[in-house]
Amino acid sequence: MMRKRDETPRSTSEHQHIDTLIGAHSSFTGELAFEGAVRIDGHFEGNLRSTKDGTLIISQGAKVSGEVSVPTLVLHGLIKGNVHASKSLKVGETGCINGDVEYRVITLAEGAAINGRCSRISDKSAMPQKTGVPVGSPPAKEGTPAPA
Repeated sequence: MMRKRDETPRSTSEHQHIDTLIGAHSSFTGELAFEGAVRIDGHFEGNLRSTKDGTLIISQGAKVSGEVSVPTLVLHGLIKGNVHASKSLKVGETGCINGDVEYRVITLAEGAAINGRCSRISDKSAMPQKTGVPVGSPPAKEGTPAPA
């Protein structure tokens, strides 16, 4: 008997070519700098870095202890350390970060956990222009000059 093929669209990260895989029964200690896509199913202790279009996928049950600095992070496991996701951070319902997080775009599923400070990376073009008025100063009243 033939089954009908599932026709629901999948996210691009599910179809992305995985360049490096750390298996479920593997443990790695050290530093990893990469391009492309890396998936961790096991345990990783050390720092993970990618500057180009790198994607890091941490599977459910996987654990990372160390600093993570990547453009794109998809998390279903545990990270103990600070995270910098320069493009996007997706935390699934089983994902947990114990550390501070910097992100440009974030998606949190119900049940996801971040135990640390979160700060959004903003574009320099979106930053306010210097106006000569100190931040936090009340707006000038109509008819009175602004402080210099």
